[in-house]
Amino acid sequence: MKRLLPLIFPLTIVLLISSCAIQPIQKRLIGTWKVVNVDPIYFTNLQEKIAYVQKHKNDKIDTVTNQAKQLEISKAEDQRERMIQSELHSTLTVNSDKTAIKEYPGKTVHAKWKLKDKGTNLVVKTKESGKTITFHIQHLTDTSALFTATSPAGKYQISYKKVKK
Repeated sequence: MKRLLPLIFPLTIVLLISSCAIQPIQKRLIGTWKVVNVDPIYFTNLQEKIAYVQKHKNDKIDTVTNQAKQLEISKAEDQRERMIQSELHSTLTVNSDKTAIKEYPGKTVHAKWKLKDKGTNLVVKTKESGKTITFHIQHLTDTSALFTATSPAGKYQISYKKVKK
């Protein structure tokens, strides 16, 4: 037993310190957040399609393909714009019981959340669809937050302002 004590004591201290490191992040997350800004970072295949259309825009043989690609680009841009606008009009409420509510105009999404990777990633799992979304926490204070989120339409950087604690 005397041999184990020197091993158990440092291990206990390390576990206590690591568990306390996430607590301030959880406390900062709890509250109601309003989206301030949404910036697109990268859109899946969109840049490649734009480059293809620009490169082959004068080819007469490939006009059908170019028209199809241009239609895909405009649909992707419309989808991106709709997502940005719906995100800008939404609020996020993070509760201390590890539940969250995202309110879009005309729709409410309920989810559960947890912090991973020493508090650098916020993992959200929606109750209705079971989708898991990971937000990378870039910056978090008591009044503002900056997350990076990935969706099928691409990657976004989302800025939040805390409305209510």
